[in-house]
Amino acid sequence: MGELFTILFGDYSIAQLIAFVIFFIIGYIVYGLIETSGRDKFSTKTPKKWNWKFWFNDNWRRYLTTILCSFILFRFYSELSGHPFGNFDALTFGLLGDGIAATVKKRIRGIGADREKLMETYVADGVESDNKIIADNIKVNNKVKADDLKG
Repeated sequence: MGELFTILFGDYSIAQLIAFVIFFIIGYIVYGLIETSGRDKFSTKTPKKWNWKFWFNDNWRRYLTTILCSFILFRFYSELSGHPFGNFDALTFGLLGDGIAATVKKRIRGIGADREKLMETYVADGVESDNKIIADNIKVNNKVKADDLKG
C-alpha cells in the first residue's frame, strides 16, 4: 500500500500533502474572491439571491478540471521543473486558479474544432502524412459501401 501511495503522491509525507492542500486552498480562495468581483450580477442567468445549487451546477466541471489538472502538475512537478514541490508552489497553483484548466480546455477545444483541417493534406518535406492516407481510405470505403447499398 505504501508503494501505491508513493507512486500516486511522490515522496511526500501525509503532513506535507495536507500542508500543500491548505496552501493551495488559500491561494484558490484569493483567486476566487478576485474572480467573483468580475461576475455580471445583472445577467439573466445569475440568481438575485445567493443559491448554492446554482453555484454548484454552474461551476462543478470547472472545479473538477482544476483539481485534476493541479494534481497532475503537482505529481509531475519535480520531473518537469527539476526541483521539489514546496509550499510556495502549492500557493502559486492556488493563485493560478482556473488558469491551468482554462488553458487545457482552450487547447483541446482548438484541436477539436480543427479536426477536419488536421485531416486534410499535410505536406512536410514533400511527404504526404499518414492522416491524409487514412482519411482517403475512409472516404473510399464509405463510397464502396454506399455503392453496394444502391446496387
